Amino acid sequence: MIKETLKALFVDNCTLQEAADKLGIKQSDIRDRLLMLQHMGYVQEICNNSSPKSSACCSCTAASSCSGNNDISGSKAYQLTEKGEKICRNK
Repeated sequence: MIKETLKALFVDNCTLQEAADKLGIKQSDIRDRLLMLQHMGYVQEICNNSSPKSSACCSCTAASSCSGNNDISGSKAYQLTEKGEKICRNK
């Protein structure tokens, strides 16, 4: 489950909905998995803007006009950690 989710989101670069469809689960389940993967240290939230207006994705060019939605469905950006990269490389 971990490897398949990481590969769908970070190797295949699928959106949450595309990853859910590919894995045969609901989009809410992908969100839950992403949070779990973050907690386990496979992914980390990233931010490239020093002063985001909201909890929205800091690197998004529209962050300043964002409504401040805390939903994980696209309002945040994540990247693989070294731990996550290792699991994706293993066959």
